[in-house]
Amino acid sequence: MEILQSMAAVVTIATGVVVYAKLINGNRNLFSELKKKFSNKVTMVIDEFDEIYEAVEIYLSNNMSPKKCKIKVSTTETGKEKENENENNPIKVTLEHNEKVTDFYDDHKFKWVWLQSEVKSFNLIFRKEDYEYVLDTYLPHIRK
Repeated sequence: MEILQSMAAVVTIATGVVVYAKLINGNRNLFSELKKKFSNKVTMVIDEFDEIYEAVEIYLSNNMSPKKCKIKVSTTETGKEKENENENNPIKVTLEHNEKVTDFYDDHKFKWVWLQSEVKSFNLIFRKEDYEYVLDTYLPHIRK
């Protein structure tokens, strides 16, 4: 009889854990949707097939602080060619995967995240009220 009571207690606890896990997951999805709805942030995605991707990569590599983010260093294709000629190798500095960097430009704050899955991309995160500024001023600045 004691064994049956113990088994019943285990089943009850296991059922409670499963229900609790589903409840947490459901609330997480709800919280995520509410956060999106009431957020004052916009996320722009710039994938590697867009011409501005390379400009962003160069811009961020020139404006990164190694004290504030994890960076990746590699030799450029030109550097590999020059390596054979025993000349100095140009070095390419980029963000590490999933690394975030904050950029301040003209009193505006922008957060960049470099992502790599099937397609490499940069996420640019900023305030909704800066949307026009990003399109008209910030992104053209980066392209230069």
